[in-house]
Amino acid sequence: MGFAISQKALERLEWPQVLARLAALARTPRARARLRPGEGAAEAGAPSLFEPEAAGARARLAETSEARRILGAGDLPPLGGVVEPGESLARARKGGALAPRELLDLRGTLGALRATARFLRLRREAAPGLAEIAAGIADLAGLEEAIGAALEPGGEVRDAASPALAEARREVRRLDAELERGLERILRDPAVRARLSDQYFTLRGGRSVLPVRADARGELRGIVHDASSSGATLYVEPEALVELNNVRKQADMQIARETERVLRELSGQAAAQASAIAAGLAALAEIDLAFARAALAQELAASEPELGEAGILRLPQLRHPLLPPAQAVPSDLALGEGFSVLVLSGPNAGGKTVTLKAIALAALFARAGLHVAAGPGARVDLFDSVHADIGDEQDLRASLSTFSAHMATLAATLREAGARSLVVLDEIGVGTDPGEGAALAQAALEALADAGARVVTTTHLNLLKEMAEVDPRFENACLAFDDETLAPTYRVHLGHPGSSSASAVAARMGIPTRVVERAAELLDREDRRLDRLLAELSASRAQLEREQREATRVRAEGEAVRGEYRARLEALQARREVLFRAMRDDLDRGFRDAHARIADVIRDLQRGGSARDAAEARERLQEIEARAQRAAREAGLAGAEERLEPVDWQRARVGDPVALGGGRSAALLALPDQRGRVAVRVGGLRVLLPVERVGALAPGAAGARPRAPAVKAPVSGEDVVGGAERCDLRGLRVDEALGQLDRALDRAAAAGCRELFVVHGLGTGALRQAVRRALAESPYAARFRAGAQEEGGEGVTRVELAGGGGCGDVG
Repeated sequence: MGFAISQKALERLEWPQVLARLAALARTPRARARLRPGEGAAEAGAPSLFEPEAAGARARLAETSEARRILGAGDLPPLGGVVEPGESLARARKGGALAPRELLDLRGTLGALRATARFLRLRREAAPGLAEIAAGIADLAGLEEAIGAALEPGGEVRDAASPALAEARREVRRLDAELERGLERILRDPAVRARLSDQYFTLRGGRSVLPVRADARGELRGIVHDASSSGATLYVEPEALVELNNVRKQADMQIARETERVLRELSGQAAAQASAIAAGLAALAEIDLAFARAALAQELAASEPELGEAGILRLPQLRHPLLPPAQAVPSDLALGEGFSVLVLSGPNAGGKTVTLKAIALAALFARAGLHVAAGPGARVDLFDSVHADIGDEQDLRASLSTFSAHMATLAATLREAGARSLVVLDEIGVGTDPGEGAALAQAALEALADAGARVVTTTHLNLLKEMAEVDPRFENACLAFDDETLAPTYRVHLGHPGSSSASAVAARMGIPTRVVERAAELLDREDRRLDRLLAELSASRAQLEREQREATRVRAEGEAVRGEYRARLEALQARREVLFRAMRDDLDRGFRDAHARIADVIRDLQRGGSARDAAEARERLQEIEARAQRAAREAGLAGAEERLEPVDWQRARVGDPVALGGGRSAALLALPDQRGRVAVRVGGLRVLLPVERVGALAPGAAGARPRAPAVKAPVSGEDVVGGAERCDLRGLRVDEALGQLDRALDRAAAAGCRELFVVHGLGTGALRQAVRRALAESPYAARFRAGAQEEGGEGVTRVELAGGGGCGDVG
């Protein structure tokens, strides 16, 4: 298959800047060398980073994804410490000895190879492709250990590297000690000390010497090895120490010979493994490049594209990869599905050239195994060649080409482009007579379409914008322009041509109004009409987008409100079920208690009581009957609520009659609010009830008037006091009392009560605090306050129910 692109085209598309970003993320010398700009122009073969075959491109993309998963998990391969040993190994293979520093650098490189291979071996499941590459790294731990055993970190050969070396160094140390003793003995001689310029000894040429005054040279026998810069001091080796210095010099030469032998031996081992080392470094470079591509993909929030062979580009949320993600305006772009030529139009400085480059770079990214700067679902089919003619002044690397140069580039493109080519042309046909240039541009685009190439071009020529209407192979896209701010939005709209908006741009850039108006007068009528239509279309589209955004916002708010209402309704229904079960339990307990009491009365009468006993028994039976009737009425209310027909709230209107529990009816005052409550009027009182406690009237009673509620039953077996219900919680635990309070509130609200007196007593105050916290959260309680002194003071809480109004200011 192969891949071709000229170096000039790469520069126009800003590919060297992409390579520079990758090189900054690479960590090994060989990977960075692969990313040097200018490597591999088309004349010398495809650039090394571009894969010539589809299988290679797919493999590189998969490796990028694997590396990205590893980076996403917070791991980083141990690629540090690698030094390129190519020249050193080449010298070693010719028999040369490597310097200690070179061997230590090689040891660090071998360590990085070994650590990286182990790193990916442990992550084979997450990165099988990279682990397979790492499997090609040979295990050279033996050479690494040999270098470490022979050399100190500073580069000195260890004594352990050679017995002969260790013996020679011991001999040198012994001789040094003997020489030092001899020199100190000579220095203690007063006659000698008088002839010295200083009282010390030193080394010159590896031999021990004394600093003798030049004027006393003949008075101290020995060999002169050096002189001071002034000539006043001569460095003389005393005659008595010459033989000892000779022996020490021989020991030094033995150390040097043995050190050289150790280094040559290590260099030979390295030379023997040169091929394995080179293969390992090549694998390491591939791994490093994969992680550099992954790091760039993370920076760009890029996506792995689907690869195909049909010449299709599908690029949702495409961005230029060299623009900061926060500044880039994403656009949805496509090519090759239904049309093969995309004509980009719109205002100057509106982003046409940036979009053109972004499309071409997406093709290069896919060929190089890079994730593209687009959203999920991207597809970038592989092209065998990419041709680019871009010379806009907005590029930092701008080139103001002449018309002839553009034509030369276009001629080469027409000769070379085929069915598997991508061609990007910036402002085709400019630089000459507009009519002639437009005709030439149209003919060239038609020829490229005939050849099967995929083409993206930018233009201000109306003739090219009209091609989509007459040739199905052409499609328009425009860069939007905001008519209100007179500024480009940089957002691409497929399927629409764009107006150049030259007059608006000129005005925004400071051209005088009279000049702009005169230019409008001079415009050709047909061009002016088309521009006006395009401007109107752009304005209409912008208005439609604003309305769509507003509709989306309103819909989202509606969904949120509906979700909240649904949640509240479900909570109320669950609450109702709990209340129904509690009321049934209370009723069952009441009936069991009544039966037990009746049995007690009958047993007492059977024992033969007096008339007084019979009277007391009758009173007890009447009391039991009254309590059973109250319980039955309460149960009847719950049963009626369960059987209520649902109201069609879409059709309900204020004033409609509705049904309540216990066979009662009321008048609707307000539709359900966001808390799921309905306002009704019962017996002249406004009452707020949960929506499930209000039902539709039966057909036979559809026109019935709301009637006053039945006589209220005491909420907890207590009498009605002052027109309000009374709930006595004294003696109950907090959880029991709160359950009783909830049931009392439910029944009082359903019965249309204005107030509820809650008797909780003083005690420790815990029950009072719990009751008032519950009232503060209850939808039934509008306000509440402590009772008056004559009502019980802090032992009583007086509650004004929501919708009622008989307590005045209760706070």
